[in-house]
Amino acid sequence: MVGKKSSNRKVAEDVIRFLDQHLLDPTPANYAFAFLYTTQNNGLLRKMVDDITDGGVRLTQGEVNEMMVNSADDAVPMPSDAMDELQSQLRRQALTFSDLATSALSHTSAFNRDLAEGMEQLASGFDVADVLNAMREKTMKVERELAENQKETERLRLELDTARNDASLDALTSLANRRCMDGKIREAFERCGSITLGFCDIDHFKSINDRFGHAVGDRVLKVVAEVLQSELAPYPVARFGGEEFVALFPETSDADAFVLVEKARIALGERTFRVRDTDQPLGQVTFSAGIAVTTSDPQQALKDADSALYEAKNGGRNRTICHRVTA
Repeated sequence: MVGKKSSNRKVAEDVIRFLDQHLLDPTPANYAFAFLYTTQNNGLLRKMVDDITDGGVRLTQGEVNEMMVNSADDAVPMPSDAMDELQSQLRRQALTFSDLATSALSHTSAFNRDLAEGMEQLASGFDVADVLNAMREKTMKVERELAENQKETERLRLELDTARNDASLDALTSLANRRCMDGKIREAFERCGSITLGFCDIDHFKSINDRFGHAVGDRVLKVVAEVLQSELAPYPVARFGGEEFVALFPETSDADAFVLVEKARIALGERTFRVRDTDQPLGQVTFSAGIAVTTSDPQQALKDADSALYEAKNGGRNRTICHRVTA
């Protein structure tokens, strides 16, 4: 038993030391991340961390969040899901909103009663000055309490907006995440009845990570996201996972979507990439893409676009292929 306690204490000390080394907040998710790293229960996670921190570089919170999503190991249960925490936060804040509304109504009702009481006192011959002073004090008290409620309500509203954004955005690229894009696809299809989807995947991305490390890979992902968002605007783009991106084109033909995706592909291929720390040339970064359109089944269109993407990969990469219309 003593040996077990000693072992547990050492693990805890290693976890805290890891958090301190990287200046990470002591949140449950960060504790779980540090535990997985220090106990070597997740080989992929450990390799990713070592690649990024090579040379004494500290991890950022964004990098930690991203690795927790992308390095899930079937042998190790994932810690509490961030989405569940956000949903719990939203529920707590909704209850607080309800409490604030109830409090405001209570203040208003009490003031109305005080006002009616004051009128009765005036009618009964009470001193006018005394009654008015008492009513003035009560009015000022209610105004202060309602102002405090309004301030707290605004704070909660901002927190709710932030929580909603966190739940719908990819932490690394700030694009919509897969959950958010799935909703956009459903809404667009219900509204328009016809949608075109573009599925993009960075070519040889694993090689970039293996040769230059995950920190460089993350920067490449950010640049690709920026190019897609810029060249495909105003159509929405999402990071679907890993090095995959999906673009949604409501009521747009596959030919028109093809022109836009090709424009983005060419723009990315013309970019010059270098490793920021060493100025070492990274080489050309490209993506392959598949496009499909549907008037009946958005999920099938997504599968068709994915199929066209892999046809582009097998055909030599750095190209866009359209799948025929799915009716």
